[in-house]
Amino acid sequence: MFEVWGPRLEVTEDESDHACREAWKALAAFELDLQEKGRAILETVEAEDRIAILVLNRPYHADPGLNHGIPEEFQVLGYPILSIRSIPKDRPYLERYFKEDLDKGVMKSPLELNHIWPENYSANSAQKVWGANFAAHHPNVAVLDLSSFKCGHDAPTYGLVDAIIQTSKTPAAALHDLDANKPGGSIKIRVKTYAHSLRLQHERLEDVAGRRRQLTLAVDKKKLELLELRRAQLDGMKRSDPEIERQIAELGSKLRSYESAQKLVPELPKGIVRLGKKAEDGRIVRVDGGNNNSASSPRPAEPAPSPAE
Repeated sequence: MFEVWGPRLEVTEDESDHACREAWKALAAFELDLQEKGRAILETVEAEDRIAILVLNRPYHADPGLNHGIPEEFQVLGYPILSIRSIPKDRPYLERYFKEDLDKGVMKSPLELNHIWPENYSANSAQKVWGANFAAHHPNVAVLDLSSFKCGHDAPTYGLVDAIIQTSKTPAAALHDLDANKPGGSIKIRVKTYAHSLRLQHERLEDVAGRRRQLTLAVDKKKLELLELRRAQLDGMKRSDPEIERQIAELGSKLRSYESAQKLVPELPKGIVRLGKKAEDGRIVRVDGGNNNSASSPRPAEPAPSPAE
């Protein structure tokens, strides 16, 4: 940088080095902020049995003139948009989803890709394949694969991404001919078709989660019933057990919180998702001003930046 720009900008080598160090700090802060927004989206959709869409794309697809506003279309329909860069990259988070592969020794790190694509050569191509692999391991993430050219750098990734998605049965839509389409007609039809598939997946997630909640509720009710029976027996013997009293109070509080959670929540405007972060006790704490459902911009309707922007 200094060799090229130093004489032209009339700066010293120390000034140039300082500027570079500050730029790297700013980039690291931006990446961390973007990943925190992505974490909020992922934890929210997981807690609410919703679906987020991970866009696999090239840097230029962040331009609405090239992506035809497709990410915005899905966001308006209520599906938060994620970019590969917005996925949290810290190991403790990723281990939740890659634990089985790590335990089997298939991979040594959640960010590893050699077991899928040992000869990857392009950073952005590798990011797209890794993004598909992450979506395959996360039940609340669907994929939107965007490409503008049927030949070139994207071609080697088509088969890999498709194989990953098909094996995991992850909802996915591939638009590999964006440069050959205009914003109307066929693209809008494909958006509506994919949105219908996502609604069906959403219903399946809600159904599974509902059955899980009902089972948990039934088990807790039975536990409370047995504990109350034991307390009645102790009362008959004029005895008491502090531990039983504690468990009864704890279960009673848990059941009351479950019932209050079933009350209707005011419906948000279409395309808006209230984001939250997972607390240490597992609860989702809402983020102030969390009406933004994009992991890339403070504006609700703007799509996420591309992975290698």
